[in-house]
Amino acid sequence: MTDAASRPSIATDAGLGGLQLTITAGPARFVVDEPVALGGLDLGPTPHELVQAALASCTAQTLRLYANRKGWTLGAMSVEVLLTRDLGATPSDQFTRTITLPTGLPEEQRIRLLEIADKCPIHRMLVGTVSIETIWCKATI
Repeated sequence: MTDAASRPSIATDAGLGGLQLTITAGPARFVVDEPVALGGLDLGPTPHELVQAALASCTAQTLRLYANRKGWTLGAMSVEVLLTRDLGATPSDQFTRTITLPTGLPEEQRIRLLEIADKCPIHRMLVGTVSIETIWCKATI
């Protein structure tokens, strides 16, 4: 069985000198860019914003799956993630995750869901040990 994480994400640079990239991730295609102040055209999210989005979406999906498995009626919720970078600090990157759950949710369910948020696979990957292997390809596009 193929895990969704085993599908490659591909960043393609058209070679026109800009910072805009076409990203293929699963069935989606979209543009990644940088803000104008950093030399981009602000046509899409930055790589850091994609990491924020990955943590936010994974957290929300994990909470929804857990609530469904428990038979809890969760209703609408949201997860906001903000990355603050301070290269002079250790650690240099700080994610602030704000989880908004329905007001009528029983307190014991709310507490458990906040514990489950830390079990989302992206959260575990970001706080764990990650290995990156780079393979050089001699072929050109």
